[in-house]
Amino acid sequence: MGETVLELRFQNFRLMIDFSFPAVLALLFLYPDDELTKQMLLVSIIHELGHGLVICLTKSGLREIRLYAAGIQMKTNVCLLTDKQILAVFLSGPLMNLLCAVLFWKLDAVTAFLHLEIGIFNLLPYRILDGGAALETLLELHPQFLQIRKIFCLMLSVSGIFLLFLYKIRNPALFLMLAYLAVSEFSVDKCGSLC
Repeated sequence: MGETVLELRFQNFRLMIDFSFPAVLALLFLYPDDELTKQMLLVSIIHELGHGLVICLTKSGLREIRLYAAGIQMKTNVCLLTDKQILAVFLSGPLMNLLCAVLFWKLDAVTAFLHLEIGIFNLLPYRILDGGAALETLLELHPQFLQIRKIFCLMLSVSGIFLLFLYKIRNPALFLMLAYLAVSEFSVDKCGSLC
């Protein structure tokens, strides 16, 4: 993660904001369509509410919320959860987005597409994303598959950066996100975002 610039504590709960979070937000607001950026932030909040709802249902308690370049990370008392509950927490955010995509499909195609995009993006196998954390939980006893996943993610980031150049997409936030995801494969703790 980035360097923590703000930390607030409330009894057993911490709210942390890394330098990378406001930096990425600033880059996003440089993009000419502010309305789309606001919609994207709302879709991301709905995604996190999906995680929060399942954390509440498991009664494991929320220990920490960290805002950083890749989004929002919630940490709970993972020792109180079964493997199925851990998977439910990881997958609840993307599933909330996919459900909203279906609900919004006839009402507002742009909002539906944003939900679909965020839901699918978070299912990618990067460690710091929900899909990667779920995959890591499932493959915990098979480290050789985790190495293959890491190599695949690095190739995915390089391919994404190549495609951005190829199609002349100049949004710096996209380049930084792909680079950040690649670097995070080497720097994130083993437990993922629940520990």
